[in-house]
Amino acid sequence: EVGVGGRNHLRTAIVTILQGLTTVKHNAAETHYRKVAMELGLLTLGRLEAGLYREDLEASGSRGDVLAGTYAEEGYEEFSYELVLGEQQFSEELDDAREPGAYHDTWAYARQREEEEDDDDEDEDEVAEPFEKARIRVTFPRLTEAENHLVIERWIPWELVYGSEGDSSSGSGGSAG
Repeated sequence: EVGVGGRNHLRTAIVTILQGLTTVKHNAAETHYRKVAMELGLLTLGRLEAGLYREDLEASGSRGDVLAGTYAEEGYEEFSYELVLGEQQFSEELDDAREPGAYHDTWAYARQREEEEDDDDEDEDEVAEPFEKARIRVTFPRLTEAENHLVIERWIPWELVYGSEGDSSSGSGGSAG
C-alpha cells in the first residue's frame, strides 16, 4: 500500500512527464512550421526570379518594392509573407523604429517612400545595378514565446526581377506584310 508521500511523488512525476510531453509537442509543431515557412519563402523567391511578380511590382504604386500576401492558395491560410526589395524595410521594422509613445502617422511611410522615389529618379541614370536584394519574411502561427517568423535574403539578377528593357516595350517595330 502506497502512503500519502508516495502518492504525492507519483502525482509530481505524472505532472512533470505531461509537461515534458507538451513541451516536446510544441517544439515539434514549431519546427514543422519553420520548415513549411522556409519552403514557402523559397517558393515565393523562386516565383520572383521567374518574373511572376513583375506586374504586381509595377502595379503596387508607392510601395513598388514591397509585396505582401498569404499562402491560402497553397493550403496554408495561417501563413503570410512580406517581400521587400532593395533597401526597403519590413512594415514592423518601420513601426519598431518609431519612438515609444509617439503618435502613429499612417501617411508617413507613403510620404517617405515618395521622397525616396524622387531621389531615386535622379540617381537612376548614374548607376545600373546587376543584382537586387530580396528579403522575404514568412509569418506562421505562434505557439511559444519564440519569434513566429522566418526571414530569407537572396540577391537576384536585376533582369529576373524587373525584366529587361526589351520586355517592357510593346514590340511595335515590326511590319505586317
